[in-house]
Amino acid sequence: WPEWFTLDFSRGFGRNDPPRLIIGIAPEPLRQLIALLPKAPLLDDIKKVLREYDVEGDFLLDIDKPWGFGGVLEPYRRASRDDGHTLIEYAITIPRIEKDVGVCKDCNGTREVDGMECLHCMRTGRETSHEWDVIDRIGATLHVLGIILDKPGKEMLIGIDTKRKQLLSLRTYLGRGNAFIGATLSRSFGDYIRKLSEQHLPEVKAATKSAYQHMFPRRRQFGDYDFRADVHRNGQLIIDVPGDACGLYVDGMSKSLHEVSGPVELDCHNVDGHHQQLTLLCGLATLTSMARMDLYSRRIK
Repeated sequence: WPEWFTLDFSRGFGRNDPPRLIIGIAPEPLRQLIALLPKAPLLDDIKKVLREYDVEGDFLLDIDKPWGFGGVLEPYRRASRDDGHTLIEYAITIPRIEKDVGVCKDCNGTREVDGMECLHCMRTGRETSHEWDVIDRIGATLHVLGIILDKPGKEMLIGIDTKRKQLLSLRTYLGRGNAFIGATLSRSFGDYIRKLSEQHLPEVKAATKSAYQHMFPRRRQFGDYDFRADVHRNGQLIIDVPGDACGLYVDGMSKSLHEVSGPVELDCHNVDGHHQQLTLLCGLATLTSMARMDLYSRRIK
């Protein structure tokens, strides 16, 4: 199939320039998606789920402005390839979930209680709260985009004129306690992964670390031991992020591990929240960008 969407990631440069997940979509499937949504029951169903989380907000449909639930998809740029292929890019800004709300009530800012490290504030001396609304709106918006990010109808792809082939399809589900993420990598992307066997992926690890630690700044004091991105034997990709064995990976029983070429399925384990889902997606976006650069050496203009 022709390339109808792309993923990329920008690590940003600090508080005033936060990390961003970047999604590029070909104009025709995007136009058809926007035409389809007002008639589909999907948006009402998702709004009901969000209300269960005490999250309110409509799905905004003006794609020339911030759109999606709460306007989490921000116009970024129009990317033109050397072959004339155009993608409309949108950025999802990685939100700050953990907020500083003042001096820790347990240790009064001293960082210690009875001569021991204060576990309540993790020895920071500061009290924090968590705001989940934005990350839930992002998870809900990604779920809606699944109409075109997974396997859109072929009629949606008519008119896309490019020699580039789609590198992956993407699936994300909405749900606290079960925020599934999975993907199918094309033959060329799968073969790219196989070439990286027995290697670490520092760029992918850096992306997940950047996204997660922006959401939860206090995690920086624990280093990066919870973050892993490696390709094991025969192209077995494993990306891990903080959680209870939380990750995106090629299953050890996958038939792709016994093939020298072909597509690859990615599954997930214990992705309990949209913050983990988004973190893993930022890692996958970085890897996708690396593969696209390797396979299509011409850069975006």
